[in-house]
Amino acid sequence: MRGSRYAVCCAAVLMTALLTGCQTDTGSGTGPSVSVEGLAETADEVGPEGADTCPLPYDFAKAASAAEIPGEAGPGLAPGGGDESTATAENGFEAEQDEPFAGNPGALVSCWFHVGEQSVQVHLIAAEKPQPEYLLAPLLVSVSGQEVDAVNSYLRSTEKGVPGRPVLGSTGDYATVRVEPDGEGHAALLLTPGDADTDRLDGKQLTDLSRALYAQIT
Repeated sequence: MRGSRYAVCCAAVLMTALLTGCQTDTGSGTGPSVSVEGLAETADEVGPEGADTCPLPYDFAKAASAAEIPGEAGPGLAPGGGDESTATAENGFEAEQDEPFAGNPGALVSCWFHVGEQSVQVHLIAAEKPQPEYLLAPLLVSVSGQEVDAVNSYLRSTEKGVPGRPVLGSTGDYATVRVEPDGEGHAALLLTPGDADTDRLDGKQLTDLSRALYAQIT
């Protein structure tokens, strides 16, 4: 995911982290399904330069309303939040040997949204091996200020998580929801906050928002 905080902080802490699209009509669910290959195709559509719109079928305003978070909600960073692309992505099947996805091929699509003055980045990650969310450990360290060991402890708890049930980080700065992908592989939805001078979403808001967004992609 080029052009994001993930890429900036990844090299510094990834080696200490434990490394262990997506729309298809199944005819049986109420929403689109997630697949590893489908997400990789979506990542290719976004491209290395990012995109101005999110390619995934989130209705963030609806999710924010369901989570009872006040403020105008929509795509992109909050006003004054910077000029980063709304969507960034990485097709990990094309990863070089020293890149994060090399040991666990998959894909990542991240989209910025905002509610009120708070920006929220929604990450959908999928890979062939379990717990692809470990690849986002550097980002969780960055947004929370925690030590790598604390983030790794949190990620061990997400391994035991029930699909659809958000697992909130101990600092309240991030949440992860396991996703059962269509076909082979493993997937997770993660939410992280953007930088803001105002108060961030609290733990309940982030948890409820994660749950509402999960429901839109399963």
